[in-house]
Amino acid sequence: MACRYLDNDTLAQLVDELYDEVCVYDSQYRMVYINKACQRHYGYTPEDLIGKELMTFEHEQWWDMSILPHVYQDKKPYAIRQKTLTGSNLFTIAIPIFDANGEIEYVIMSVRDTVGDDMIYTHMDPAAVAPRDARDPKILYKSDEMALIMEDIRRVGKTDANCLLVGESGTGKTMLAKYMHNLSDRRAKPFVSVNCASLPKELVESELFGYAKGAFTGAKSSGKPGLFEVANHGTILLDEISELPISAQAKLLSAIQEREILPVGATAPVKIDVKIIAATNKDLIKLIDSNEFRADLYYRLNIFELNIPPLRQRRKDITPLACHFLEQFDAQYKREHRFSEDTLQFFVSYEWRGNVRELHHVIERLVVMVDVPLIEPHHLPKNIYSVTSPSAEMTQFPPDLDAALEALEKKMIRTSYQKHPTSRGVAADLSISQTRAAKLIRKHCAPRDQGLES
Repeated sequence: MACRYLDNDTLAQLVDELYDEVCVYDSQYRMVYINKACQRHYGYTPEDLIGKELMTFEHEQWWDMSILPHVYQDKKPYAIRQKTLTGSNLFTIAIPIFDANGEIEYVIMSVRDTVGDDMIYTHMDPAAVAPRDARDPKILYKSDEMALIMEDIRRVGKTDANCLLVGESGTGKTMLAKYMHNLSDRRAKPFVSVNCASLPKELVESELFGYAKGAFTGAKSSGKPGLFEVANHGTILLDEISELPISAQAKLLSAIQEREILPVGATAPVKIDVKIIAATNKDLIKLIDSNEFRADLYYRLNIFELNIPPLRQRRKDITPLACHFLEQFDAQYKREHRFSEDTLQFFVSYEWRGNVRELHHVIERLVVMVDVPLIEPHHLPKNIYSVTSPSAEMTQFPPDLDAALEALEKKMIRTSYQKHPTSRGVAADLSISQTRAAKLIRKHCAPRDQGLES
C-alpha cells in the first residue's frame, strides 16, 4: 500500500491540536506561530499573540523568567522551567534554526506542562536567570482599570500609612491587602486578616485588643493577647469594617491616635506598631450620615482610598483568571481540561455579580463535574446563560447555541455602543479590533444610532 503524505494544511491542523504548546519566533523576536495550547497557558488565542514581539510579553511579565534572550545570544538550545501569568508550570525547550549564513532564522519552542521534578534533559543547559522573589505574589490582570489600581497599590504598599480598600464582595480585597503587606518593610512580620462581621458583638473588643487575667467570666486565667498585639510590627486587615460596632470604633480610633491599646480588664496600655488596611463593600459616607460609622475614624483610615473595580468593569481580566483557576483546579483534582472559544466568550459576557470569587467557584465546579477534556457552553451552570441587567431586552438566551451567541453578540454591541458611541470606543471596551467593531455596529445597531459615530 502506497504511503500517503500529509499536505501542509493538514499538518498545520494536526500541530494546532497538540496538547503541548508549539511556538515559533523569527530572527526579530516576533512570534510567527503558536498553536491552540497557548489558550490554556496564557488565556489568549493564537490570533491574539501572533505578530507580537518578545518585549511585549516580558514587559507584561508573562513568565517568571525568559529563555529566548539566551538562545539568541548563545546560538544554542536551552531548557527551562517557567511559571506563567495564569499559574501554569511549564517545561520549555527552545531550539534555534539557522539560515545559510549561520544566523538564527527561527527559534522553535516545545512547551510542556510539568508533571514532576524527574523531567530532566541533561544535554541542555539551564538558562541562567534568577527567579522572581517568591514573596511577591502574582496578581493576575490585563485590564487598564486594574493596571491603574496596581500602580497605586505599589506606591501605598511601601508606606506605613493607613489605607481603605473599597469594592464589591469578591473583588479580591484580601489578596490585594496581602500583596501590599508583601511590598512593605513589614513583610517578614505578621499579616493578620480579621473579618469584622464574623466577630460576636459582645466579644469584638476582647478579640481585637485582648483581655487581662480574670477580665470576665469564662476568660482564660492567663489572659489573651488581641489580634492587634498578634499583628504588632506587621499589618492588620480589618475586612468589612462597616460591621464594627460603634463602641469598638471608638476604641479603634484611640488605638490609631495613641498607637497603643488597652486590653479588656487591664490597667496599663500596650504599645503597638501596626499598619491598618481596612476594607468595605459599603458606602461609609452614607453610614456616617445615618450615624452608623464614626466620621473621625473614617478620615483616620482612608489616608489612601483605593476603589477596586468589579470584574464586569475589567473584562480583559476574565480570560486570564479563568485559565489560571482551570490550571489550579486541574492540578488539585488531577484532571485535564481546556475551554472552547465559545465558553470563554460566555465568560467574558457574563456579569459576574460575585466577581472573582464567583468565577473561582464556577471553574472549580466545572473541573469536578465535566468528564471530557473540552469545556463547552452547555457544561456551564444555568445562570451563566441569563442576562442579569434589569434593562436587558431579554432575560434568557434561545436554547439553540448559534441563536444564543447571536443574541449575546447583539446585546453586548448595543450596550457598549450606548456607552461608547464610536467604533474605537467599542473596540477598546470589548477588546476587539476597530474593524470588527465597526462591522458589528453596522450589523446590530439601527442606522440612526450609527450616525453617532465620528
